[in-house]
Amino acid sequence: MTAMNTFENKRFLARIRGGDFAHPGEEEAIDLVLSHVKPQPRETVLDAGCGLGATADAIGKKTGAVVVGVDLDAESVRHANATYRDFQFIPGDVTKLGELALPKMDVIYAFNSLYACPDLDACFASFNEVANPGARIGVFDYIAYDAGALAATGCLPPSVHSMTQMRQLPERQGWACTGIVNLDLAYAAWYARFLARMDENREMLAAVRSPEVFEAVRKRYADMLHCLEQGTLGGALHLYARA
Repeated sequence: MTAMNTFENKRFLARIRGGDFAHPGEEEAIDLVLSHVKPQPRETVLDAGCGLGATADAIGKKTGAVVVGVDLDAESVRHANATYRDFQFIPGDVTKLGELALPKMDVIYAFNSLYACPDLDACFASFNEVANPGARIGVFDYIAYDAGALAATGCLPPSVHSMTQMRQLPERQGWACTGIVNLDLAYAAWYARFLARMDENREMLAAVRSPEVFEAVRKRYADMLHCLEQGTLGGALHLYARA
């Protein structure tokens, strides 16, 4: 499996996407999540798994909220702090937020980051440590409909969660699921668009890294699109409120 969560590979994907985004749909996906989560001006917002920082920057500027990003990759955090100076980005583990001296949060969101966390209990317990009463969460992420078939492709780690896990496991940590927006068709369209961008810019992208890296990345995302089209993989926005 090509490791896409390294700083170098995130920068490569950002070049394809046309911005420092690590998730499908880019600005379109951000607007979709904002239409449901609705951060208000001056509310405190946590970007859990902030990557290169463009999503936090967009959400902060669109809403007037105070956004803090946390990511395990210190190099990505350095890039975010250097590039998006209106907001704060902190290196850290989203399952150990209580160790980071964060402010209390009104809103928490995660864009395609929790799929890589095998312990959802730890994630949502950690969110509890930094959440204000009545806080709300939006998790925009992959859904595994057929874990065995998905694992056989090797395009994503085996920690991709099922719809049932995303509904039930957060409840053990006091988070009530308040809504689910199915994004299966949107994810397929976004990845088809992503692959089209790769093909349109093949020569430039292959020169940025190497033809071998280009082909490895393209195969990974082509496999993901195939899984989306076959119903092995999907996408959803899960909404939660602190009970």
